[in-house]
Amino acid sequence: MESKIRRLEKEEFSSFVEIVVNAYPGTTRNTVEFKQQYIDSLVNIQEKVDTVQFYGLFRNGKLMGGMRIHHFTMNVCGKLIEAGGVGLVAVDLLHKKEKAAKDLIEYFISYFKEKGTSIVMLYPFRPDFYKNMGFGYGTKMNQYQIAPASFPKAETKEGLMYLDSSHKELIKKCANRYACLTHGMILKTDYDMEIMFKNPDHKLVGFMENGELQGYIIFTFKKINNENFLMNNLIVKEFIYETPKTLTQLSYFLNTQADQVNRIILNTQDDDIEFLISESRNGSNHLIPSVYHETKTSGIGLMYKIIDVPKFLLQLPAEHFSGKTFKLRLIVKDTFHSDEPQKWMLSYEQGKLTVDEYVLNRTDVELEIDISDLSSLAMGAVSADKLYQYGRLKINKPEYRDVINQLFPHLQKPICMTAF
Repeated sequence: MESKIRRLEKEEFSSFVEIVVNAYPGTTRNTVEFKQQYIDSLVNIQEKVDTVQFYGLFRNGKLMGGMRIHHFTMNVCGKLIEAGGVGLVAVDLLHKKEKAAKDLIEYFISYFKEKGTSIVMLYPFRPDFYKNMGFGYGTKMNQYQIAPASFPKAETKEGLMYLDSSHKELIKKCANRYACLTHGMILKTDYDMEIMFKNPDHKLVGFMENGELQGYIIFTFKKINNENFLMNNLIVKEFIYETPKTLTQLSYFLNTQADQVNRIILNTQDDDIEFLISESRNGSNHLIPSVYHETKTSGIGLMYKIIDVPKFLLQLPAEHFSGKTFKLRLIVKDTFHSDEPQKWMLSYEQGKLTVDEYVLNRTDVELEIDISDLSSLAMGAVSADKLYQYGRLKINKPEYRDVINQLFPHLQKPICMTAF
């Protein structure tokens, strides 16, 4: 059977949308009006947004499935690097279990590898499916359901203001300053700013000081039930703050919504919100033995895969190895790519790292790890000690664990607010 993956042409989007509507019935509508609007939207993105493209899988000339490919700029340990993303992976219902999704993801990986990109990412419809493809878990998302009055107060509301489309440039600059200081964050583009204001339900409040936007909240309201129109929750979609004062002012805004809002629903990768608010229980009254009160629920989502190990490792900071010299043999299993593991020699000398194909040389220590776990480890989502304890990271000389922890310092878990 002849199989080909290529960029979708304008006239092929109607077939792709039919596949998407059937693949994601919970987020789409099977009406003529909706599908035409969806087609127009995707075509517009394809033609006008240079960081997003749509690709289709064709077998014997017929469209079997497709995907949306993203080009990102991401902060990795303080350095801005190129990264790839994939979304809207959809397969025709009649052609499930024919490895169409596998073919699409293989193409996605090879596409970015050819462009010299070292890491790619996705949001999984099934985490175990993509774990088997070599994608590793990122930072968990926590959902807090907070009583508004639990947020801290400020002395005044000075600096708080509504934001609208006239503030796009200020918002983009604020978000990207934050991204440049935060490991894992993706820089916002002009297209992101358009999407931000495309949803009529989005409301934005920011904090301005000395003529500069220093933080903002994007939120919507959601009715708790249809019987009582006065009972609403406030859903925080994005919460950016550059300084403690900014956080306090924006928190005060949330605090003052207590008369209209039942709960603030905050989805965040920050694990420590309990230290910000005065009442951290989420209202479930769920008690975990012996006496631990439920404050949040958590879930795994964004997953990473390093597709060029040497290039990615050379992008990591190595200044903490100043004055040390050692050689490390790294064995990485990626069964999605090959049955044979990849092997590299990592050499550190006077703070400089070199990565070469492994040959039969003497090494001080040997590491063996799956590419999914290496991706999580190198991104800081999990520590080397944890993977070692779980048997996911094998070290032939356990006394070198301190060196391994220096190689992959667990300084900050990656934070990502970009949905795709």
